[in-house]
Amino acid sequence: MFRLLLFVGLLVISNYTNAQGWGQTQKITPDDRVLADEFGWSVVVQGNVAAVGARSVDFNTSDRGAVYMYEKDVSNNWIQTQKLFNSDARQFDRFGQSVDMDGNLMIIGARSQDYDENGGGMFYDSGGAAYIFEKDVTGHWNEMQKLVSSDRGETFQPLLGETVAISGNYAVVNAPREVKGLSGQPDLINAGACYIFERDGSGVWSEVQKIVPSQRYARDQFGDFALAISGNTIAVGSFRHDFDVNEQNEVLSAGAVYIFERDTNGIWSQTQKIVDSNREIGEWFGRSVALDGDLLMVGVSQDYFQGDGNAQYGAVHVFERDVTGVYNNTQVIIPDALNFQSQFGHSIDVEGDKMIVGAYQMDIGSVSFGGAAFMFEKDVNEIWNQTAEMYDINVNSGDDFGYNVAVSGDFAFVGAYEQDEDFEGLNPLSQAGAAYVFDVNEPNTLSSIATLSLVDHHSNSNIKAYPNPIKDILNLDLGEHYTNVTINITNIFGQKIVSKEYINSQSIQLELHQSKGVYLLEVMAENKIISVLKVVKH
Repeated sequence: MFRLLLFVGLLVISNYTNAQGWGQTQKITPDDRVLADEFGWSVVVQGNVAAVGARSVDFNTSDRGAVYMYEKDVSNNWIQTQKLFNSDARQFDRFGQSVDMDGNLMIIGARSQDYDENGGGMFYDSGGAAYIFEKDVTGHWNEMQKLVSSDRGETFQPLLGETVAISGNYAVVNAPREVKGLSGQPDLINAGACYIFERDGSGVWSEVQKIVPSQRYARDQFGDFALAISGNTIAVGSFRHDFDVNEQNEVLSAGAVYIFERDTNGIWSQTQKIVDSNREIGEWFGRSVALDGDLLMVGVSQDYFQGDGNAQYGAVHVFERDVTGVYNNTQVIIPDALNFQSQFGHSIDVEGDKMIVGAYQMDIGSVSFGGAAFMFEKDVNEIWNQTAEMYDINVNSGDDFGYNVAVSGDFAFVGAYEQDEDFEGLNPLSQAGAAYVFDVNEPNTLSSIATLSLVDHHSNSNIKAYPNPIKDILNLDLGEHYTNVTINITNIFGQKIVSKEYINSQSIQLELHQSKGVYLLEVMAENKIISVLKVVKH
């Protein structure tokens, strides 16, 4: 990554949140930080305990992964208390890919673990696994059990453990590339599935059910990065899904969220499919989900905000469950600091009347894609209002601050897995990662992102670009036909790396075979700039 400094003048602009809380109290980096550990890839906080995943920690072998445990002391400082590995750790396990916590129980995903529940036996490349940890009376976390799917080995690289969730005696583990459905259903490439595990009276976890949507589709990757459980309710996002609630009206990657409920017989069944009432191509409804009681929060990280030329800003849709058990959309939330293609809603967490939302591609002043998070709180009228903006004052380009977020009580954690510097802002190590702690009782003196912003991104109400992030190909729908179109692509240093011309075009498939990174794509039509888009290459 490449450091960009905010202009000095910007730092003395009047403070946006000088009367508000949620100020930063700590930047956390592990003492044994190493190049490309990706510390902060996953975060969870509950009361006085927090866990931070570093899925690419090496320690004797490449990318085995680790999870660091932290506890809050009497001075509200978060102190590292433990570093967790899976007992059968091997190369490329990615332990810490995902993490969730409920009371004294924690579940950790290892999406690329290859072996069965005994840590040996049959080898299945990236079959994946999840691990249950339990906190003992001394506060020490111990591995209790390894969870694998009952049908593992039938699918090549299903990546079990990509996303995990736990509540009481139930845990849910996602396998986004699962091909197999339920008995009698056809194989569908990367359709995805989730596995439910239940803890019995002896503390043993057993798989009790595999869940898939009532209507499956290839490449939906059901549950990928979007999974939540609260009591007898499970919410599963499927942001690549194309169809409405009636399985009609195809809109590519508009997205959907599925609700599953547990009945008195212990069977989990789909009770609702939720889609955006105003579906758009590539808006990714269901990129993230969060549950808390009767509240359901759905991240729509590429939502087209209607109030500003239909530009792609991202949003969070709030749903509340009524007395009949149906979730109804009660509010759509966008941040005060609108920032084109910021991926607002990529990550989300909610507890009671507090909600934190990540926007990991948000521009911070002159620093592109530094990332941000936003705190929202519910007022007496049940309306969610923005109460704080969070970002790193020493932001670097491409930090991915806000890639994952968590809130509990008075504290919020924000992960920035591509951050380079240690807790003192020194000793840069590329992608070593960091996590940031914010306290509701600490004044937030950061200037408004909207005030800081120097970047004026052109946007065109008709242009749609998907998918984004991309692997190799970006689809562009210009919204209307143009005689002459020129596409210019520059890197974060402002260097032009690609320039292509098209004649008589509306739809363009643009190949981008450059290395991983962030790029600006300038679209010119009839010799005028009609849009400048951020494109992330994975």
